[in-house]
Amino acid sequence: MTSVKRHVNWDFAESVLSAVLPGSTAFDPNGIVGIPLDAWESFDIEQRDADVIEDEFLSRCVGLKGPLIVVNSTSFDADQGPFFVEASQLHQFVKTFHVRVRDYFMYASVIVVSPLTGIVIIVQDDGYIVTVQGRSIMAPSCDMGGA
Repeated sequence: MTSVKRHVNWDFAESVLSAVLPGSTAFDPNGIVGIPLDAWESFDIEQRDADVIEDEFLSRCVGLKGPLIVVNSTSFDADQGPFFVEASQLHQFVKTFHVRVRDYFMYASVIVVSPLTGIVIIVQDDGYIVTVQGRSIMAPSCDMGGA
């Protein structure tokens, strides 16, 4: 029997998710707790232009700050794993994903966790999006006046 290799960053990413949304166990909409059923909004990722989908997704990410954990369908490939992206670089990361990594960023479900703000954004591949306010587990970094 062969075992499937799990990327080394998954344990850390899942522990952060669990700290932000206590009781959450996995980067899967079914493994994330604290989402009211009526909070989900329609968000089609199949019938619209890719740039329009990405732009709408990014417009919902404006409140994110600091380091982010970003998970999409590519993250589950053995050679990838969860991505760690500074919030100020999320736009560039999403828009160049197909060149820098592979595939279209919004190909399927996407989950973004901001440990600094406690915000979690989840896109389900069956056409829904939700923003959940969890716990902030990081303090903002201080500018020490360096050059």
